[in-house]
This record gives sequence, structure tokens and C-alpha cells, in this order.
Amino acid sequence: MAGTSQEWIQKAEKGKKWIKRFFLEEDGIGVIEVVLILVVLIGLVIIFKKQITNLLNSIFQEINSQSKEVY
Repeated sequence: MAGTSQEWIQKAEKGKKWIKRFFLEEDGIGVIEVVLILVVLIGLVIIFKKQITNLLNSIFQEINSQSKEVY
């Protein structure tokens, strides 16, 4: 059993090292990429504003109705 847990620990350590190397090797995200991602996200929010608002309102109404049961 100890060998199995030791293997998992070694695999986890290798995974952490790989992730760390991946992020350190990256040159960074360029400004253009960040701007494009923001433009797409803002566009999606504008397009689906009504649906997002309705969804959030229904979620908060449900939270409020269930929180009244607790009191």
C-alpha cells in the first residue's frame, strides 16, 4: 500500500513541476490577445444581457425564498 501512495505522490510532484514549467516558459499573453478576449466577452454579455439578467434574478429569488425558510 505504501508503494502505491508513494507512486501517487511522485506523479503529483511531476504534475506540479510540469505545470510550473509550462507557465514559466510562456512568454506571456500579448496585449492584443487580452483585448480580443475582452471584446468577445463584452460582446457576449451585450448579446445575452437579457438572458443573463433573467437567470440571475431567478437565482436570487430562489435564494431569498429559501433563506426565509431558515429564519
